[in-house]
Amino acid sequence: MTATRWTGRWAAGWPTGALADGQLHAVAVDGKTLRGAAGPTGRKTHLLAACDHLSGLVLAQLDVGEKTNEISCFQPLLETFADLAGVVVTSDAMHTQREHASYLFGRGAH
Repeated sequence: MTATRWTGRWAAGWPTGALADGQLHAVAVDGKTLRGAAGPTGRKTHLLAACDHLSGLVLAQLDVGEKTNEISCFQPLLETFADLAGVVVTSDAMHTQREHASYLFGRGAH
C-alpha cells in the first residue's frame, strides 16, 4: 500500500477526551476520489481522511492504494493519532466492521 500521510504540526497537540463544556471530541473518517486528479497510469486518486468535527480541518489522510480499499486503510489512518481515548470516531456504513469496532475499543475511542 502506498501511503501519503499528512498531519499538521498543530495536530500533534490535538486534545482528546472531553472539551471544557463536557462534550467529546469527534473525528469523521471518510473517503473521496479526487475529481480530475489521476496518476501517470490513469488511476484516479482516492483518499481516506480523518477530519475534526468542530473545525472541519483534516487531521490526517491516507492514499488508498490501487490494490486495496478504505476498509484496509482505516486502522493505518487512525494509527497516526497518538491518543484516541475519549474521542468519538464517526464513519459511513462501509466501516461498520467488527475489526474496526475492536480496534477503536482497544484504543479507548467511542
